[in-house]
Amino acid sequence: MAPMEGVTDSIFRNTFREYYGGVDKYFTPFISPNDTKKFTTREYKDIDPEKNNIQTTVPQLITGKSEHFIWAMNEIYKLGFREINFNLGCPSGTVVAKKKGSGLLYYPEDLDALLYDVFEAKPSDLNISIKTRLGKLDPEEFYEILDIYNKYQISELTIHPRIQKDFYRERVRRDFFDYAVENTSLPLIYNGDLKSVNQVVDCLNQYPEIEGVMLGRGLIANPTLALACKNPKEEYAFDKKTFGDFHQRLLDSYVEVLSGQVPVLHRMKEFWVYWQENFSGSEKSIKTIKKAKSLAEYKGAVAQILSK
Repeated sequence: MAPMEGVTDSIFRNTFREYYGGVDKYFTPFISPNDTKKFTTREYKDIDPEKNNIQTTVPQLITGKSEHFIWAMNEIYKLGFREINFNLGCPSGTVVAKKKGSGLLYYPEDLDALLYDVFEAKPSDLNISIKTRLGKLDPEEFYEILDIYNKYQISELTIHPRIQKDFYRERVRRDFFDYAVENTSLPLIYNGDLKSVNQVVDCLNQYPEIEGVMLGRGLIANPTLALACKNPKEEYAFDKKTFGDFHQRLLDSYVEVLSGQVPVLHRMKEFWVYWQENFSGSEKSIKTIKKAKSLAEYKGAVAQILSK
């Protein structure tokens, strides 16, 4: 499961695992260490061993400074985690402006120096994986970037074959993933625009050498997707009863931990950006959900959708 800010927090991941599953690894939304050398409350909840399965949860870090990465790496290691993912893919303008995420890719010498420091400092039994884009402005930046990655014992290299300025709008550039398959011995994961079982199966058939795929928006929209991909000969139809129970558990959990109706509504509405794909013919109720100003109004609209 891909890390998605504001979506795949520990509550969502644990609830998803209980009702659906089929996922081998759950990546946390990025943690951004800084000079304070403290995790925020939200960040710690996402890596708290009491709230996460440390065997299947992978904390993700985003930073442009090796000292920040190394501090957070050591703290996370003490909690029992044995893999940390480095976010070199986030395309957000505010992130990129700070030379983080895909913004760091534009500075290959700095990227190389940071990775050198991290791999020198990491505990021997800690895996460092990377989620990357192809570059910032031009996909041909990837040739030099991949050469840098090939210098290090990266446990998994997840490639989202777009550049930063593509965001999620432009087509994925599969030809550059082809280049990676031919020019690295690092374990590869494909990520990008996989929204159906057929798309996942076709990807894995096209690239039998890779270790797997990372699913993001497609998996949030269709929570049975991972299960269906693991068992392509079985039918995994979207079931309103299971979804209703899943939704209620999520809602109850957020009501319990968030302060007031507004943040709960904000969180639940974010999910419906993806879930609405499963409910054709319910456009009026979905519009009500998006405009709801109270939990009562929200629950009423959801009940209407699930009763059809």
